[in-house]
Amino acid sequence: MAGAKERYDKLSTGRAQFLQRARHNALLTVPSLVPLEGHDGKAHLYEPYQSLGATGVISMASRVTMALVPAGRPHLRLGLPPKKLFEMNSDVPPKVNQALGKGELLIQSAVERANWRASTLQVMQQLICAGSLTAEFLDDQTIRLHRLDNFVWRRDFRGLTLECIIREYWDRDALPDGVATPANTLSGDGKSTDDDVIIYIVIKYKDSTNTYSVHKETEGGSAVGETSEFTPAKLPFLFLRWAETPGEDYGRSKVEEVCGDLRSYDSMSKQGLEVGTMSAKNFVMVRPGATAQGLKNRISRINNGDTVVGDPESVELKQFANQAAASVTANISQKLEERISRAFLLLSTQQRDAERVTAAEIERDIQELESTLGGTFSALSLEYLEKLTNLLISDMKDKGEFPQVGDEDLEATILTGLEALSRERDVGRGVQAAQIASQFGPEGLGRIKMDVILDKIFVGLGFPDSVKDEEQYQQEQQQAQQAALAEKAVGPAISAAGAQQGGG
Repeated sequence: MAGAKERYDKLSTGRAQFLQRARHNALLTVPSLVPLEGHDGKAHLYEPYQSLGATGVISMASRVTMALVPAGRPHLRLGLPPKKLFEMNSDVPPKVNQALGKGELLIQSAVERANWRASTLQVMQQLICAGSLTAEFLDDQTIRLHRLDNFVWRRDFRGLTLECIIREYWDRDALPDGVATPANTLSGDGKSTDDDVIIYIVIKYKDSTNTYSVHKETEGGSAVGETSEFTPAKLPFLFLRWAETPGEDYGRSKVEEVCGDLRSYDSMSKQGLEVGTMSAKNFVMVRPGATAQGLKNRISRINNGDTVVGDPESVELKQFANQAAASVTANISQKLEERISRAFLLLSTQQRDAERVTAAEIERDIQELESTLGGTFSALSLEYLEKLTNLLISDMKDKGEFPQVGDEDLEATILTGLEALSRERDVGRGVQAAQIASQFGPEGLGRIKMDVILDKIFVGLGFPDSVKDEEQYQQEQQQAQQAALAEKAVGPAISAAGAQQGGG
């Protein structure tokens, strides 16, 4: 049986054209996203002649990130599964809603601690440029990224990942005890391994058991740690694609859609820079016969406004003046810039970079992303954010950071995207319902379940503990009534006693 290194090298042939395209996309946008082969972080990166490609990638990645993981609010909504709602006749008790709201706050707090927003921004940049990425959910609830040049995939006709091998570089001093270290060599991409040891993470799907096996081994085939088994829902690896093409193991990127325009715009930018440089160059040309008269030396020494004796026809000021070429270059560049900006949504209104962004702004961004990206945003929220959130909830349960809720009692359903804003919509609807009921006076208020409305309003605002349950409310009402009756009974007796004292 071939080792992980041999298998990685074999599957690399099927990845070659996707990796080549990703590197080409990076050269036109952000070269550091997918560096050229052999780059070790010390060499100088290629510099494109324009920054529009980088601006487009970073801007779109930021917009998708802020729509998936908005600042200042939970990125999800916990709800009951449809079967549970059917059994309850869609009448969710306030206690359950309050518990779901508290769970959202717990999850959001963990997301902020793990800095998911920064990791998600890097994920989106890689997907927009390279089209494929492997993300790993670590034990500390953070996200680690593996670039396209460090992993290989193999999928079946359904798009299910059957095999993934990730190449990692481990420091020799950080290897676990007992791991055999190979001699110093050069890795396949030209990187020196004097201080590093290449470790392969092998992930394989077993159709018979519907599980994934994960193990690590060195180049020489020595095992690192033990083999682990995971169900697809618990596998801490995500195999992400920007755009899925049937029959292909890897994904296609957003940059690939406008690669032709970006390449042309880069060429036009270079040409415009050269034309501008030539136009800015001026020099004085002197006739050969005038040099004998010392005219050249006198011209080189004169100051502005000086008088020079000489034949004017012997001197001529030269300048590059090809206005037609400059005009054509500028017109073509402008058209290309508009097309590229439209593809990356640079011409639309962007979301404010603030701690708290309104639901209307988030909803506008999400709708625009969904309509422009053709469902890519919905797929990313499902395959990336929902999967990560489920892994986070499971990890929090194992660590005792989240209530132990059984599937038979309550199954958490993660709703992302527009549905995640439904808590805030509940606030507006609740306030509107209370205002309508108040217009009918006490009878109108008596006809509605005020506790349900107040529960939705305060849970939506992020204060699930602020609403008293029905038992506590009734108990306090009874105590208030008893206090009022006691005061009413004691009042006449106190008055009578005062009157007797006054008469005496």
